[in-house]
Amino acid sequence: MNVPSNAQIAEMHTHPVLVQAKWQVELDDAIRRNDDAGMWDVVARQDDQEKAQEAMATLVSRLAYRVDGRARFAEMFLLPVIEPAAGDVISNEKNWTAASFAIGEALDGWLPKKVTKTVFNGIRPFDWVGTWRPAVLRSHLNRTLPGNDQAKLTTITEAIDYPDSAPRLGFLCMVLTSQLGWPALPAPSTMADKRLRDVVGFALQHTQHSVPPLVLTPDRVQFAVVDGVCLWLTELDQANKILGWSATPIATSADVIKIALRLDSEKVPLTQFTLRKHQIGLRGVNDVLQVLASLAPVLDVPRDGTQSPRDLGKRH
Repeated sequence: MNVPSNAQIAEMHTHPVLVQAKWQVELDDAIRRNDDAGMWDVVARQDDQEKAQEAMATLVSRLAYRVDGRARFAEMFLLPVIEPAAGDVISNEKNWTAASFAIGEALDGWLPKKVTKTVFNGIRPFDWVGTWRPAVLRSHLNRTLPGNDQAKLTTITEAIDYPDSAPRLGFLCMVLTSQLGWPALPAPSTMADKRLRDVVGFALQHTQHSVPPLVLTPDRVQFAVVDGVCLWLTELDQANKILGWSATPIATSADVIKIALRLDSEKVPLTQFTLRKHQIGLRGVNDVLQVLASLAPVLDVPRDGTQSPRDLGKRH
């Protein structure tokens, strides 16, 4: 099957939102080659870092291809799930098997009619999603292509340490595909959105006596990760007070920011998690840091300089 770049598909398609600037074409090509260094080099050359990282987060999650000469446009979407302390939802295959049919039907009723979905099995823990390199996210996209039998990529996962009373964050992952341009979500509807959240939460509820998880509606990766992390941090602060936090960019990677949390917990006084800029962009990083700043003071600053939250998005 011929898999042209998103830019080549755009040239064959008249939809105005598919037109890309030259640097975006370069960025798209680097992403398709799984060339992380090349991807970040293109981003670093842009004056507007917020716009460049926004474009990167968008392009990494999208894939255009052709089947029988017809264009297809696929994009990864995530549905955030906050599992309560006593829950057993994340990575529970038995629970997912029982819930998947009801969840699939609810999504079919919520999504636009001309969009098809491929839902991945299970609720993936944030521990896993936070470690996805661009190549891993792209491999998940490529697995949904007709006739694709590419080998699975291996990745190192990091377990987030949680106090027993802490909520956990997970994601339902899906790829949406359309023939009419990049998949669009339905217009916000209070009733329809609430019904989807209620059905998914009830379906995932471990037993009738357990507390159902908090569920958000699906969104593009860059927004769903941020919304999920921000809600999880707020819930975590209520269960185990966040006493302080720090954000440290990793010198060996332009992509990774480590967030350390000091918690009011004897068993787990300190924990950390990873933010990936290719997933959420500079704006997403800033949104998470603003929520943290509203919950607790900063513990310290990175050793390599006194950086503001906005500076954390820039490559040095």
